[in-house]
Amino acid sequence: MRIINDLNLKKQAEELGVSIWRTPSFLFIMLGVFINLAMTGIYHASRFVNTSPLFIAGAELATVVIILLVGKLIINQIEQMAKLNRMKNEFISVASHQLRTPLSAMRWQAELLLAKMSDGLNEKQKEKIANIDMLSLRMTRLVNDLLDVAKIDQGRLNITIQETNIIECLEGILNEIITPLANEKEIKIIFEKKNDLPLAMADCDKMKLVFENLLSNAVKYTLNEGKVEISYRKEDDFAIFEIKDNGVGIPLSQQDQVFGKFFRSSNIVRYQTEGTGLGLYIAKNIIEQMGGKIWFESEENVGTTFSFTVPLKKS
Repeated sequence: MRIINDLNLKKQAEELGVSIWRTPSFLFIMLGVFINLAMTGIYHASRFVNTSPLFIAGAELATVVIILLVGKLIINQIEQMAKLNRMKNEFISVASHQLRTPLSAMRWQAELLLAKMSDGLNEKQKEKIANIDMLSLRMTRLVNDLLDVAKIDQGRLNITIQETNIIECLEGILNEIITPLANEKEIKIIFEKKNDLPLAMADCDKMKLVFENLLSNAVKYTLNEGKVEISYRKEDDFAIFEIKDNGVGIPLSQQDQVFGKFFRSSNIVRYQTEGTGLGLYIAKNIIEQMGGKIWFESEENVGTTFSFTVPLKKS
């Protein structure tokens, strides 16, 4: 399957933003074809045609020169794409940092107006200010996602692994963000806390981000009055968490794209227009950098279960 995907020249050209003939896979294919034709031609010329050794040597030299030229072209293309990718990541990082300050100021001013100066405002004005606060929060989350993706792509995502009560990390996100979000849609959150889980070797702040991304997706893509179940268990030296919903599910034809950047399935867009499509990409990278794994099972119009492992402190 991986080889077939690598040979999908049209898809590769679209992903890289170049014409098909400039993709590395196309250039490698052409290089292979040329080498085979050249070697075959030289072989037949030397065997069946009365050709001088000097001609054969010249033909071989010309073949080597062309191979080197095509190889240099391939290397140049790869170097150019790497340079453009680095420039893109640097731009995203700089732009995101520059956006955080005014967005934080907007939120602070809106919250100040609502908390300290709301007596002089009518209901419509309060509603507008609350809307500003909500939109600035949404933009802040987008900026944070872009920053995290840029750090992941550059190998600079800072993860501090230490002894962590991962259930406390989960409960913090449930109380602060997920439960209020679920209450708005009358979605039932089912979570049975157990006391038999050892400390995990993880980064609590990053685990909160993983829980937030997975649980907010489960709530957003579950219809009103649905349910989201959270369970966990110990298996060998790992804790296994499962987040199960009875939401819209993911189409089978798109499931291989789930952990890619900016992925949003076609059926999800009908129900929820908000979202960047970066949450699962970020969650996967965090889990894997902490030594765990993440996977899922999904059926359209039935629901989705995301599972992941987190290393536990060895006794």
